[in-house]
Amino acid sequence: MKKITLLFLLLFTSGVIAQGLVFENTYINAHDVQAYDNYIENVFSKVHQQRIDAGIIVGWDVWKVYDAPQESFTHIFTTIYQVDMQEKINAFEPEWSESLTERDWSMRSKDLKEVREIVGVVKYMGLAQIRKSGAADVPEFMAFNVIKLKGDKWKSYESAEINGTKSLSAQDKRVGWDFARRIDDYGTDISHTHVTVDWYSSHSDFLKSFMGSNISDADRAYQSMMKLRDLKYRVLLKKHKSLR
Repeated sequence: MKKITLLFLLLFTSGVIAQGLVFENTYINAHDVQAYDNYIENVFSKVHQQRIDAGIIVGWDVWKVYDAPQESFTHIFTTIYQVDMQEKINAFEPEWSESLTERDWSMRSKDLKEVREIVGVVKYMGLAQIRKSGAADVPEFMAFNVIKLKGDKWKSYESAEINGTKSLSAQDKRVGWDFARRIDDYGTDISHTHVTVDWYSSHSDFLKSFMGSNISDADRAYQSMMKLRDLKYRVLLKKHKSLR
């Protein structure tokens, strides 16, 4: 599997973790981005709205890589559902609209192979979350921090991550923070085990979070964290579509 990041979306208020929710992320590399965006709007989003209306999934979101053309993917789809719904999701048969254009039908029948490829599919569960007062449930921008655990100290690392970010100050440019664990069967070749997600309301706030002269050396807590995990990768994405 190529370089894979993950998406973790939280639907509830700060400090509450929804039990039993799966966040399934499909990573897409679109060869024709405009054609694929049109298909998302005219066809794919309507299929997932049917799933939401039927109570099979909780939500569906589309994110696009922002200002980073070197990435191995262009879009991420996140399907959010209760774990007990997995069989119904697999068996779901959408109703196709008669208003689909000839191009839409052509793309669907060819499984979109001419305009995109699936890079990977990964599943996650939530461990912790923070939202500032007034922040959107699904903010406009998010930075993924893709993490690989060192050794087998799962409890030590997860406790350190949660205890290290209990709140966000008023000066913090982030509007939220999330922490998730990978739960799919990824075998022995583990590219990553966890992710933290930094949420921003604008691209400029993301950039401002790295600017300024008020910097300091890493404190002991951060140094201890580095002994437990490696930060493998970071990517910024912008919200393209969100259904609830």
